[in-house]
Amino acid sequence: MQTQLSLKEMTTQELHALIEAIEEELDDRKWDELLARPESDAFLAKLGEKTRADIAAGRVKEWVPGGSIEALFQS
Repeated sequence: MQTQLSLKEMTTQELHALIEAIEEELDDRKWDELLARPESDAFLAKLGEKTRADIAAGRVKEWVPGGSIEALFQS
C-alpha cells in the first residue's frame, strides 16, 4: 500500500531529497537520449578505431589492476 503525501505536508529535507531524485532521473534520461543518437554511435565507432590503431602502434601500455599507475607514464 502506498501512502500519498502532498508537497505541503513534506518536510524541507524530504522536499530536497525529492528534488535531488528528480534531477538525477532527468540527468539519466538526458544521457540516455544523447547516447541513443546516431552521432554518438558514429563517434564511438571512430573512437574505437583510433584506440585499436593506438594499440597496434604500441602507443598504449597495458595496466594490470593493482600495478603501478606511475609506470604507465614512464617511457
